[in-house]
Amino acid sequence: MKKLVVIIGILVAGLTVNAQSQQAYIGAMSKGLQSMGEARTMEDWQGVAGQFERISAKVSDQWHPHYYAALAYINMSFRANDVSEKDKLTDKAQEYIDVAKKIAPNHSEVVALQGFKYMIELSADPVSRGQNMSPMAMQQFGKALNIDPNNPRANVFLAQMEMGMAQFFGSPTDKACEKGQKALELFNAASKEQTLDPTWGKETAEELVKQCGK
Repeated sequence: MKKLVVIIGILVAGLTVNAQSQQAYIGAMSKGLQSMGEARTMEDWQGVAGQFERISAKVSDQWHPHYYAALAYINMSFRANDVSEKDKLTDKAQEYIDVAKKIAPNHSEVVALQGFKYMIELSADPVSRGQNMSPMAMQQFGKALNIDPNNPRANVFLAQMEMGMAQFFGSPTDKACEKGQKALELFNAASKEQTLDPTWGKETAEELVKQCGK
């Protein structure tokens, strides 16, 4: 009987520790996401990256902190002044994307983030990178949509890529505009329930729809 009591006590203690660890993780992630929503400057994004790096170092089996660390570095790259600095930051982002891929190899959001990273790399030097990296980015967005056709980020960034290509070649932009409209509808229909899943990107969809004159 005493052994049974001891075993039950150990199990209860273990469950308590796990619950506390989960609460601490969610709390840290929530603070990081709040900081991300408020980030405007390069320094802000450096702070965000640091927050998620610290979380990812402690939590190795969850894709979210690695995803957001990568996203922070991608945003830093977008704000950097020269191509070499931009590339250093996207290289750092790739390290975290690679970890997220190992944890969740077929998650639509992780795949879409890989495409977004390629997209930002392309924008750093579109003349020399466009031919190779445009298909790479579009392939990732297409893959993300095959996994989840209602992923608003994959929809809007694929639409953005298609819009750019249509404008470059002087082709109709109807299909890109349709995708952009669909993306905006998906953003508007998204659950307002607070989770750790990505919610960013709506502003891009709004701008694209505005550009289409809708």
